[in-house]
Amino acid sequence: MTAPTTIVFEGEQTIRTVAAAADRLKDGLAGGGAVEIDCRAVTEADLTFVQVLLAARKASARRGIGLALAAPADGPLLACLKSGGFLSSEAGFWMRKDDADV
Repeated sequence: MTAPTTIVFEGEQTIRTVAAAADRLKDGLAGGGAVEIDCRAVTEADLTFVQVLLAARKASARRGIGLALAAPADGPLLACLKSGGFLSSEAGFWMRKDDADV
C-alpha cells in the first residue's frame, strides 16, 4: 500500500489564503492516491478554509480517493468547526474517527 500524499497547512488559513489552499488540495487529489491533510500548524482558520476542506472531501469521495486529517482537529480549526456547527454532522472526519479513509 502506498503512503498517502501529505498536504501540510500552516499559519493563517482564511479567506485571504483560501485560493492557495484549494489549489494545493486539487493538486494533491490529482495524483489519484490517498491524501492526508495536516492542519496542526494552522494558527488561524475561518469558514472558507473549512468549506475548501469539505469540498476536497466530497471530490475525493466522488473519485474514490481516500482523504483524511493527519490528526484530530484542534486549536483554531477546532474552534472554527465548533462555532460553525460542523461537529454535529461531520465529527467522524474532523476527529479522525473514520481512519479507514486513508
